[in-house]
Amino acid sequence: MKKIQFFRSGTQILFTSLIAASFLTDLRAFMLIVLLITIFCGPFYCGWICPYGFLQDILGKVAHLLGIKKRRMPLQIQKVIVFSRYAVLALILFSVSDAVFNLMSFDPRANFTRILGREAVSFAALGVIIFFLAVSLVFERPFCNCLCYEGAKHGLLGSLRIFTLKRYESVCINCRKCDDICPMNISVSKIKNLRSPQCINCFECVSSCPVSGALCFGKADMDESGKKRFVASALAALVLVGSFMGYSLFARRDDTASQPPPNVQAVYQNEPSAVAGIADGVYTGEGEGFNGKIVVEVTVSGQNITGVEVVSTRDDYKWFERANSKIPGLIIDSQSADVDIVSGSTYSSIGILDAVKDALQKAKH
Repeated sequence: MKKIQFFRSGTQILFTSLIAASFLTDLRAFMLIVLLITIFCGPFYCGWICPYGFLQDILGKVAHLLGIKKRRMPLQIQKVIVFSRYAVLALILFSVSDAVFNLMSFDPRANFTRILGREAVSFAALGVIIFFLAVSLVFERPFCNCLCYEGAKHGLLGSLRIFTLKRYESVCINCRKCDDICPMNISVSKIKNLRSPQCINCFECVSSCPVSGALCFGKADMDESGKKRFVASALAALVLVGSFMGYSLFARRDDTASQPPPNVQAVYQNEPSAVAGIADGVYTGEGEGFNGKIVVEVTVSGQNITGVEVVSTRDDYKWFERANSKIPGLIIDSQSADVDIVSGSTYSSIGILDAVKDALQKAKH
């Protein structure tokens, strides 16, 4: 079964290379497919695809070659720390604070993916990346275990999985090698059907098992009580996702959201138009959002801005939509890209505004 680790490493190298070579640019569509797989088979993204997880794995192997002894976090501490990544996920899902959004800008997983895509990150963000990589020389996957909200999301969805790792008690010799090697500190030897949200489907436990057939991947066994718990968990997940989507779509929207205050409008009317001398047409511009480029199309007619449409973005929908629901209207009303950013969506606001300025600048040349 050790061959599976070579296959897993090959898959990790493949996806990391695809991102680095810009062949895998639309990560949102890709992640949707991965999430669907997660619901049925568990979080393969974390153990098989995530570039930052792969890098932590590599450094773990380097530490082994250098003779650096791996330490395991005490189980009681692990049980407490493990909830921190779910707390971070909850903050990101339901908070509208700029502080939370700024916290996301230090996410080493996302920032390492940006670096692979040849995008710039701050020195502070780079420092966070290096810090967790250094810790991974001593502890297995420290960021994944403690703070990765993406892993928390996949883990929660994966807890509903139909196909999972199964431990056959009649064959298992209770050597606990599976416990010792698990990078996510799961007590595999005590579980019959492994549905832990911490599991990343790395199959390290299977590879280390000395008894053939003791650990296998297959359809989870469920008795009647298990089926009821599964249905209850699935309904809870649907309610959670539905609540979040409803919040993202309708929260903080109203008919006057795109209107600047009257005194601001008066100031705008006394300023020279930003489109003076620009011929009628549709102009494209680019700006930098939270997750990469934001591309907009600006429509000019009769030396007036008559439309601002975002044609592509990689920013998270919740945060981006807060800006997109207001900024274009403010620009059209003021006939200027010099408008206030939207609180709680700083990076997306700046990205849209910079893209509009870029489009207008190109139109003048």
